Amino acid sequence: MEDRLSNLAVKAFFPRFCASCHSEGSLMCETCLAYWTPVPRPVSCGFCGEAGSDRICGKCREHTYLDGLSVLAPYANPVLRSLIGSWKYHRDRSVETVLQRFLRQGQPYMAPPAHAWHVTSVPLHCRRKRSRGFDQASCVSEWTAALYGLPHAKFLRRIIHTLPQAGQTGRQVGELDNVFTVIPNVKIPEHVLLCDDVFTSGATMDACARVLKEAGAKQVWGYVLAKGS
Repeated sequence: MEDRLSNLAVKAFFPRFCASCHSEGSLMCETCLAYWTPVPRPVSCGFCGEAGSDRICGKCREHTYLDGLSVLAPYANPVLRSLIGSWKYHRDRSVETVLQRFLRQGQPYMAPPAHAWHVTSVPLHCRRKRSRGFDQASCVSEWTAALYGLPHAKFLRRIIHTLPQAGQTGRQVGELDNVFTVIPNVKIPEHVLLCDDVFTSGATMDACARVLKEAGAKQVWGYVLAKGS
């Protein structure tokens, strides 16, 4: 009932227009949905962009904790960017079925290395979750776990509220190292697939990867809808 009322409010104040052809009615019209497919970014290191592998390159590994990054498409893609924006900032959850469809299309090139992964997400602070009404990273992790048939659990919590990444000049890796902690009495598995909606500087995801590894994880792989510059 709450989601239904929220969607009615969104419709009233934010008329929906297709993110691709801009026709009114929905965030992705049936015609565009039938033909639009995500175009993957070139395979490269998530931090420095060195081409050749979606694993974090040797140079970046000297000062980071994340092992690799799977990305659906660049955040510069106007369709994906518009859909994610409507989802996060206008709280329009009708976009979720579209994003799940895109993840299914991207599954062949997004698959992480073959390990016994446990799927989790970069946590929102409780204050922002109350404001937004849902946790978008948790949604991505649930969809990903279902897509690959993997176990899903919450391992982390955010203990310090920070400003949204959008609009920031760019956080440095290591800047958020005290923001996250492991949930008490939770056993961390060796291989963790860490999900979020957007990877920008990588500071947030790498801070999570550091906490997970210090708690026993051997490999932490990122999995996101989009990567910004």
